[in-house]
Amino acid sequence: MTRTSSGRSIHLRRRGTSYFSAASPIRLRVVPNSQKRIMEVVTAPAELAADLRVAVPGNQLFPVFQPQIDLRTGDIVAVEGLCRWRHPRLGLVPAQEFIDLAERSGTIHDIGDFMLDVCFAAAEAWHADGLRISVSVNTSPVQLASEVFADALVRRLRSTSLPARTMTVEITESLPVSDMGVMVPRLQELRQLGLGVALDDFGTGHASADQLADLPVTELKLDRILIQHDQEYPAEDLADVVANAHARGIRVVAEGVETPRHLRRAETIGCDRAQGYLLGRPMTRDAIDQLLAA
Repeated sequence: MTRTSSGRSIHLRRRGTSYFSAASPIRLRVVPNSQKRIMEVVTAPAELAADLRVAVPGNQLFPVFQPQIDLRTGDIVAVEGLCRWRHPRLGLVPAQEFIDLAERSGTIHDIGDFMLDVCFAAAEAWHADGLRISVSVNTSPVQLASEVFADALVRRLRSTSLPARTMTVEITESLPVSDMGVMVPRLQELRQLGLGVALDDFGTGHASADQLADLPVTELKLDRILIQHDQEYPAEDLADVVANAHARGIRVVAEGVETPRHLRRAETIGCDRAQGYLLGRPMTRDAIDQLLAA
């Protein structure tokens, strides 16, 4: 729940979603029971987990990149790197299925290393071409809990000529992290390195604008539900949330911009950037290269 400057309370919570105890400053998402588990129907989880373990060495994973637009200039200023899995028998496996499985099986570390490698390589190539494009990489709480994660980022930064601010670590809300006393220091480590830290899916849990003061984030990504459901979430209230973030020096990105109306709403409430199908779907490296060169 977030209280606006007018005193009204705005419940930033997805319908039909369960959440963990109120003690955590970030609430992590549980997939609603009403959503059918596609992969559980197709194949047993144990079998899929075994297949996932060979996905990285088997070159079955590949990155896609979705652009972020600066709402003041209309320019592409950043991309989000997303992982896809083309299973040799099942075809494309839904990301929410294999990421959840990877976190539970521990394969997320291999997948995370793969995504860091390809995202750093893309960022370095774009900067070599004179394109100052920032790149965000989705990061699991399981990765953040690992003591070697920050070290791996440091090694990659030192192996490139990229300014640290080029890269943003995007916190996903996929597994419960009950001990925020562990997570926050990890995020502070990343900030001390000069990396950006984005809080994804804001509005789907209990993280409030006031609690942002306790989190070392540089970017707030408003969940698509806040952008697309304008009657349920009044623009005036969201503008207060955005202003609160700006007062703390936090950039705000509107996710789920799929129509011109969504884009106008993002502009109206004061977002800095926007991301969504209207502006560009997730695309391959070749496709994003062509778009950036246009």
